[in-house]
Amino acid sequence: MIRRVIPAIAIAALLLSGHALAADIAAGKKIANQKCAGCHGAGGAGNGVMLQALNPSTPPVPWTSKSGMAAFTDADLTRIIAGGGAAIGKPPLMPAFKGQLSDAQIADVVAYIRSLGH
Repeated sequence: MIRRVIPAIAIAALLLSGHALAADIAAGKKIANQKCAGCHGAGGAGNGVMLQALNPSTPPVPWTSKSGMAAFTDADLTRIIAGGGAAIGKPPLMPAFKGQLSDAQIADVVAYIRSLGH
């Protein structure tokens, strides 16, 4: 009986926590290199060529900054990627990717971003 209950509890905990499917960091890196590197830079340092041309009043927090990225939850990053900077009151220069990226792809990008700050 206990052998059945423990796996069931573990599965339920995973489902309730939203981590039933692990995000793919490598896939997130590929997407970020295609969609984000122009502004955020290839390594997420916030030094992309397009960003320099835009000259924003508020530059993005470098993804490699552990302390800077600590200000954002994964939910914040998800909202920013899906809805653009304006989704959390940031400058609207950051475009929205909802409709271009699936929820799973956005989760992959968030996982990649988080991997850079370690």
